[in-house]
Amino acid sequence: MDQRKSVRDALTDMVGFCPKDAIGWLYAARGFYKLKDYHSVIECVTPALRNERTKREGQHLLAFSFLQTGQTEAAAGAFFKSISYGNDTDWQPLVELFLDQPKLTLK
Repeated sequence: MDQRKSVRDALTDMVGFCPKDAIGWLYAARGFYKLKDYHSVIECVTPALRNERTKREGQHLLAFSFLQTGQTEAAAGAFFKSISYGNDTDWQPLVELFLDQPKLTLK
């Protein structure tokens, strides 16, 4: 059985340590996004969502990562929240998501 490493284990293996604050975790999330490792983005973006300075970008990355992993309901909610944080460009993927999946609802 092939198990995926935790983000902490992966970061420790790759760079030798883990981030200590929200900004560090946001940079790690960006890196995983560039690597198209969307599950790791979802796992490591949480500290960024708890910080005023990083929650806007963290929410944006989370929404697209949910979309890329096929979690459409979670993506819709995350895009909606991202828009409420000021990411106006997230209207387009939210509308496209609802056009592609008319039975989708925000809960």
